[in-house]
Amino acid sequence: MAPVPLEDRVDPQLRDYLVNPPSRPRLSRLHPAADRVRATDTHVKITNGPDARDVPVRVYRPAEADAEAPVVLFVHGGGFTLGELEQFDQHCVWYATASRAVVVSVGYRLAPQFPYPAALHDAHAVWSWLTGGPDEEAGEGAGRRVGTGAAEIGVDPTRSAIIGSSSGAAIAAGLALYLRDRQEPLPSLLLHAPVLDDRHTTVSSQAITDPRTWNRAGSQRGWRSYLGPVAGAADVPAYAAPARATDLAGLPPTALILGDLELARDEALTFATRLAQADVPVELHIYPNATHGFDVVVPDAAVSLASRHVQGEALLRALHPADRETVRRTAMPACLHSS
Repeated sequence: MAPVPLEDRVDPQLRDYLVNPPSRPRLSRLHPAADRVRATDTHVKITNGPDARDVPVRVYRPAEADAEAPVVLFVHGGGFTLGELEQFDQHCVWYATASRAVVVSVGYRLAPQFPYPAALHDAHAVWSWLTGGPDEEAGEGAGRRVGTGAAEIGVDPTRSAIIGSSSGAAIAAGLALYLRDRQEPLPSLLLHAPVLDDRHTTVSSQAITDPRTWNRAGSQRGWRSYLGPVAGAADVPAYAAPARATDLAGLPPTALILGDLELARDEALTFATRLAQADVPVELHIYPNATHGFDVVVPDAAVSLASRHVQGEALLRALHPADRETVRRTAMPACLHSS
């Protein structure tokens, strides 16, 4: 398929991001009320097994959250190779405020220095710290901070969600598969601009080549960094590239949010269809004329406001099912409302 000329297709409110990079908006415009959310840093210590380490996390607590607030695990993007916790402060502030939940952002190890499964193991270690499940080194053992996180930061892990953004969606969905197979409690999933398939065989993965957005060449580099020489080969595990999973039954309710000018559009569409066919509750929102991460880079565009509203509503349904209407009125940031 011929490359898609983005400037001819992209939403006019998003076009300036492509053609005039110096005018790209600050991410702080995602949510101006950062003073309503307290951020603290800590580490999850893993001392058993061959891979002892500290996993850095940043905890975001909104002012509205009580001592037993829901908890959201946030897995950032960055093509598997980039990303520091502070880069995603405004994302997490927004999610914490929109969901009235405590957000825990994972500073997972990055490829290529730490290829798969390092990031998955780090995410699972933090999840185990929050929920009390065993970590990936397996077995019961002393010396691990497993299950202490919920009490330490004041959350209710029985009301939980995992958000994965971009390449972080591959880690988040891989973690959900991992939890399902180990019969551990499953949180709801929100996959934002999801990257799920290393094979690059779909129409959209061949059509999006513009270097000003997440494109085919960048995606191939990212997956090679994460998977090494097996990227695109037949034996890549589903925990690494969730689109390869042959059985999606038993996964938790999942929402997928993306633009139709994304390289990963078709793999997200296929993944959502297969979830529905496996009787998994699923919602799919594909926004027209929108590029990768549009609602982050141009947060006040109409299409971005619509996307943020949908994400906030999905989190409220997952985390506050009993009092959704009350929570919606008190928690949803004003910037979500386009009227």
